[in-house]
Amino acid sequence: MNFRKHIAVVFVALLIMFGCGTNTNIDPIVDDYTIEVGTSQSLDIVTWNLYNFPAINNSTVQALAFIIPQMKVDIFAFQEINNLGALQTLAEALPNYEWCSTGFGGSMPQNLAFLYNTNTVTVNGAYTIFNNEYAFPRAPYVLDFTWSDQHCYVINNHLKAFGDNYIDETNIRDEEMRRRSACDKLDQYITQNLNNSKVIVVGDMNDQIQEPMTTNVFRAFINKTDEYVFADMPIAQNLNYNNASYPGSLSHLDHILITNELFDALRQSGFYTRTIQIERSMGGMSNYKTQISDHRPVVIRLNFNN
Repeated sequence: MNFRKHIAVVFVALLIMFGCGTNTNIDPIVDDYTIEVGTSQSLDIVTWNLYNFPAINNSTVQALAFIIPQMKVDIFAFQEINNLGALQTLAEALPNYEWCSTGFGGSMPQNLAFLYNTNTVTVNGAYTIFNNEYAFPRAPYVLDFTWSDQHCYVINNHLKAFGDNYIDETNIRDEEMRRRSACDKLDQYITQNLNNSKVIVVGDMNDQIQEPMTTNVFRAFINKTDEYVFADMPIAQNLNYNNASYPGSLSHLDHILITNELFDALRQSGFYTRTIQIERSMGGMSNYKTQISDHRPVVIRLNFNN
């Protein structure tokens, strides 16, 4: 992964996509410090790696129970949920929120999970795909839901970690090859099963989307500019400490991809995607990393009726 280090306010710019086709233009959001990112008029979705949740047991649960209501988000897509009992405790502390999870076993299960606001979201179903597929160390988790009159799908992912920024096509165990293969399979799944549906693909994808095609594992999406757009591409292309989702290495690894059925919502006034600096409400990054995670959450706001 190529890490570019420059501290700057994000300037409004056109999205530069790799590959050919007609680009969808989106504006980067200027960094701000509020954690109230949702509104009653918008569909607000957060992807958040919670680092072996709960990091320090009840203290983590209490911290999240304080933070989450302030965010006013409809759906949270969590990664690295190791204790489902703690997730249940968290949901019970949050009025009008319920949860669902992959619920796999093991000593370090790193489950995927959703936490959703029952006042705004109706869940039609939740299921895993690509179970036992080598490309996916954790099976993607799909939430079929309705918000207002909008029928949508969120696909929650936690792709293979590590690697050397070289795609070894001769080695199926190569970390970059596994991530690229995972993206290829997700593209095929969406095309075959969710064609013409509103789909949001989120998660800790463990790689950077702004890289050149020679090292970019997301080519299946980036080369199809008429079908997909990474809503967080402006963050990746204007990377700095304040907007990096994984600030410890100044990298942006947590992404939000949408299908073209949502391009109109992306163009509506009030749309944004940004990294949330939760640490500012917790006394700084050191305390946040200890209690919650080494990843920051990333949010997308979609407006349908403006």
